[in-house]
Amino acid sequence: MAADDLLTPHSRIRLQSLADGALRVTHAPIESDAYPPDPPWLPDLLAGRDPGQSQAGGSVAATVKGGCLEITRPDGRLILAEARPTRLVPDIRVAFRLSPGEILYGWGEQFGAFARTRGRLTLNAFNAPSFLQRHRSYSAIPMFFSRRGYSVLLLNAHPTQWNIDSRRGVLSVRALAGAADYLLIFGETPREILRTYTGLTGRPPLLPRWAHGLWGTGYPQEDQERVIELAREHARHRIPLEVIILDYHWEEAFHNFRWRRSLFPDPDRLLRDLGQLGIRLGLILTPFVNRQNRPLEKRVLNWRLRNVPPAEIASDERALPEYEECARRDLLAHPNAWWWFGRGGMLDFTNRQTVDWWAAKLGPLLRQGISFFKNDDGEYLPEAGRSALGLEGPEHHNLYGFYYGKATYEALQRVDDRRPIVYARSVWAGSQRYPGLFLGDQTPTFGHMRSTLRAGLNLGLAGFAYWTADVFGLDGRTTPETHMRYAQWALFAPIARYFWRPAPIDATRFPWSHGEAAEANFRRLTDLRRCLAPYYAGLAWEAYQSGIPLLRPMLLEYPYDARFERTDDQLMIGADLLLAPVLEAGARVRHVVLPPGAWHDFWTERTWHGVDSAMVPAPLDRVPLLVRGGALIPMMPPGPPAPDGMGYSDLELHLWPPFSGACSLREDDGLTRAYQRGEAAETGLRVEQRDDQVDIHIAPPNGGFPGLPEDRRWTIVLHRVAALGRPRQLAEHGVCEVAHSGGAARIRIRFPTGAGCVLHIPGVTTGATPEE
Repeated sequence: MAADDLLTPHSRIRLQSLADGALRVTHAPIESDAYPPDPPWLPDLLAGRDPGQSQAGGSVAATVKGGCLEITRPDGRLILAEARPTRLVPDIRVAFRLSPGEILYGWGEQFGAFARTRGRLTLNAFNAPSFLQRHRSYSAIPMFFSRRGYSVLLLNAHPTQWNIDSRRGVLSVRALAGAADYLLIFGETPREILRTYTGLTGRPPLLPRWAHGLWGTGYPQEDQERVIELAREHARHRIPLEVIILDYHWEEAFHNFRWRRSLFPDPDRLLRDLGQLGIRLGLILTPFVNRQNRPLEKRVLNWRLRNVPPAEIASDERALPEYEECARRDLLAHPNAWWWFGRGGMLDFTNRQTVDWWAAKLGPLLRQGISFFKNDDGEYLPEAGRSALGLEGPEHHNLYGFYYGKATYEALQRVDDRRPIVYARSVWAGSQRYPGLFLGDQTPTFGHMRSTLRAGLNLGLAGFAYWTADVFGLDGRTTPETHMRYAQWALFAPIARYFWRPAPIDATRFPWSHGEAAEANFRRLTDLRRCLAPYYAGLAWEAYQSGIPLLRPMLLEYPYDARFERTDDQLMIGADLLLAPVLEAGARVRHVVLPPGAWHDFWTERTWHGVDSAMVPAPLDRVPLLVRGGALIPMMPPGPPAPDGMGYSDLELHLWPPFSGACSLREDDGLTRAYQRGEAAETGLRVEQRDDQVDIHIAPPNGGFPGLPEDRRWTIVLHRVAALGRPRQLAEHGVCEVAHSGGAARIRIRFPTGAGCVLHIPGVTTGATPEE
């Protein structure tokens, strides 16, 4: 027994500081000579950090009171206390003391609630279609986040049951196997906790720039000519796609990784035609290698779900040579698992030979021109599944999505210098290193808008920066109202994808399905998303460097404002944009709780200042989107995205009063991993106002990359301005043009990128009338 172990009547406790603000707590039986061995997956979770090596950390005091561990700060403030002696046999039971009214968040992708003070949760990865999502999740992560300044990740991947008993003030967790072992993260603010947590478990790398555009998937899969025609139809409607994902039946068998020629007779031409439209192609995958068809079940499911192309209903989709190879080489976690389109082996991605086999199969498709893969169906591993790493079946079931995503990510890394995307459905702690994530299957209802919003906010508190709530969900007919309102929420998600169905099945899911008003609504939002690309890029860099997600719960930005403790119906896009989706049928006004300061309606001239909340007009074609007073928002002008490999040659900088603040423009080639080798640029942007003069500072860029423009044009847009004098630029190049209309002043300037610029604007009078 180590000298610094703590003893209780039933166990001894080892404390290890993994970082400043991060403590590992491990229980062992009092009579045991050793602590339980580390789970074999722990080094992968901690991204190579040695879990047994203590690090210098912030000082805490740990004592045992009443047989229970208690951890406090040096000033005596309680961080965490166990509520009952921890039980280690025959099962694992740990209980934590809760303060009166303590609010908890998290547990992964939870649709049913955001802020919790009571209730039960069962955490076990599960195929959770829309009707099960109140109590089930594709991605169940045993991590919770407390409003009181700490977070706990249970280092146990077995299924767990959690009970929040507010009457007794106890949060308890039970696992049938594994260890009583957890990671305690603590800090003064949620941002600090999230930075520490993601510093241990990993932060999301940057996505390619095109991934921030509009994605689309047809379900079930239509043929090559129809895919190309739909891509062109989007362009004709001025709603261009940047990504198409082909559904299951792109492939002739599951999985032989060969094109289904009955639907795609010339995949090279498909890639070429889509490339000419600026569209990247992704392919759906599953972890199965079929050895058996299930024709009756397939027909029944297709009758219910319409998920098979009509001509493919009788296709033989066995991949027998691949199955036999995998079985012979012991690459399978299970030899006979059931899924939607057959029965066969599930690959064991904890086996390095399986990872190599997988990469060898994906490599030719990537070299052919496929941009990424969608990892579907990672929740099906039976409890009897095996693992080359030594995982027990139930824990392998929950960790399957983590290793599945890791294998696909590494396969993309092996091919070239592209930025990998793993568009997964099932993840675990640490999977944020292999972005992104889709929230499974919903329908186009206001209820599912609410539930996906809650799930996204919960995932953000676990470090997941890139997720999508599919626009209109997977299936179900839209109405004009649900079509417009769902788009107004989901097109702001970190990844924006929508599902269409073949017109004979459902013709209500295209952007143009409900006439001009719905189409204009969809187009306006996708245009805005494209214009906001520089702003989103800055948020992506923040996630990469600190783990803070792009879309944020209000409490993450305003941790000391108790009004936002339970807020799950509005959110922040970064620090400067507040989005309040309309979540009730028939509503044409939206109650928005406002943080302190001035808040400006993005769409109109309305401003609110010094009020706690506002009833914001929300006509059917407009979502409440507010801008923080003092914000600097870098944007692109309307038009196509910046070319691959290049920085921005034409930018707008939008400013809202009071004109005082700063931000950074972050740039890189938008395509490769060169940014990880230092090939990137950061341009400081600052505005300050003295009396009626506004000064705008655009610094020379810090750093660089081959595609950084030698010079660029800036359009400075001052909103809520009633009058201004003639701007004066402190550079050799003069102001190109000044325009003033609609309550905004637009000043166009052009100068060498490396020179920087200071712009003096005298006589500025703001013209907004605050609303009380």
